[in-house]
Amino acid sequence: MLSCGKCTIYALRPQTCLDYDCRVFAAAGIAAGGADKAVINQRVREWQFRFSGDEDRQAYAAVRAAAAFIGGERAQFPAGTAPINPLGVAALALRVYPVFLPPGPPDSAGETANAIVTMAAAFDRGNNGVDT
Repeated sequence: MLSCGKCTIYALRPQTCLDYDCRVFAAAGIAAGGADKAVINQRVREWQFRFSGDEDRQAYAAVRAAAAFIGGERAQFPAGTAPINPLGVAALALRVYPVFLPPGPPDSAGETANAIVTMAAAFDRGNNGVDT
């Protein structure tokens, strides 16, 4: 939706769009919320991504797989570590998507959840998801 570095949707980009980037939901393949987010959800469904190569395509698929896992397997996460709202799910998926890159996540859902928690903690410490 950008052309020449400017928004093609709004003449003057609203502050909400500056503060709240709905592209995270499109990247994660999830809705921003319920009926109260209908306008955002519509925009999310309209986003289309272009990829410069297979690596970018794999990363996109991994973000979506991470979001699906996080949203669908909350019970596998240690207490208090799985986000409960769509923004939290999308943000976490963007931080931990490498867990879902080939060769793929661990075999068990519990091990995958632990790998996500470990990577998120390393990312939050500023290690880009890698413990050193």
